[in-house]
Amino acid sequence: MRRNRANRVRVVLAATLASALVTLVATAGALFPSVALASDDAWQVEVLGGGKTVVLTQSDLEGMSAVTAEAAFLKTTGKIEGPFEFKGVYMEDILARVGGISPSEAIRVTARDGYAMTYTYSQVGGNVLSYNESGEVLRTGGLAMILAYESGGDAAAAEKLPRIVYIAKDGSARPPITDGHFWTKAVAKIEVVSGVEDWSIKLSGVEQALLDRSTFESTVTCPSTPHPAVVWETTDKEGNKEVYEGLPLWIVVSMIDGGDAPGGHYLFNDDLARQGYKVRVISRDGYSVDLEASLVARNNNIILAYKKNGEPLPEEDAPLMLAGKDLPSRKYMVKQIAELSLVDLPVGK
Repeated sequence: MRRNRANRVRVVLAATLASALVTLVATAGALFPSVALASDDAWQVEVLGGGKTVVLTQSDLEGMSAVTAEAAFLKTTGKIEGPFEFKGVYMEDILARVGGISPSEAIRVTARDGYAMTYTYSQVGGNVLSYNESGEVLRTGGLAMILAYESGGDAAAAEKLPRIVYIAKDGSARPPITDGHFWTKAVAKIEVVSGVEDWSIKLSGVEQALLDRSTFESTVTCPSTPHPAVVWETTDKEGNKEVYEGLPLWIVVSMIDGGDAPGGHYLFNDDLARQGYKVRVISRDGYSVDLEASLVARNNNIILAYKKNGEPLPEEDAPLMLAGKDLPSRKYMVKQIAELSLVDLPVGK
């Protein structure tokens, strides 16, 4: 009898525990709801703006008004990929789900691997550069941004979807070619944020170039880059902690030191650095400092910072600021950088 009673107690306890677990799971489901993906949905995109959040699955996008067009992109190496055919939804239609976007706002697009790109209101509206088949600039604008959910002709397309694509707005027969760093792939989140200001910095040395905001951000946030962002922690004069984040200066120098690889990829010119020159960093107000090439060469402790304490640099420091523990002194922390040049180059360079 005692054994039977004990068994009944165990059964009651087990049933009570099972009931409690079911209740706990149900409660957790109510507290932390998830979006159920249909069997053919490989991904979902979270869209935030105006205090609203909408989650769009692949099926949701397929149910919206779509456009099909061809487009191609220009890699930093100079190689053109495409054109490929894409099917997608206009970005303005997606943003309309959360109240749209105003001229004083921008969107930050984040990929599944953490890569992020911020697009200005103008860029969302299609105002970006397009190129011809030789990589020469044609014009600005006349394009439309879409979020593509189908792609043809690209063997690895599925894992890259959904992605940002720029197509011709006027139905032009010629597929537009735009900068590849705008083509954020595997998009996971689209967020309406406060507007950002575009900028460009003049670079001069063995070669000439312009470094703009989108190129800088695509380099510093790309998870597959061999030159990831560098973080430097220090304190100000009052002892307050400061955290700067940016790209090593030597990487930007490689854009203008004549060390390009045959395929067009920028490579740091170690031979030129050994011969000696100076890197001059110039502020908007004309203040400048010179750094020896031997100090800058492959040194990740001298950076062009674009963030301070996790936020974009304040207006009095932006767009970029020279920072890092290997600077000779704090007076070398040039703010509001406007130009970077290589001076005292070896004869013949």
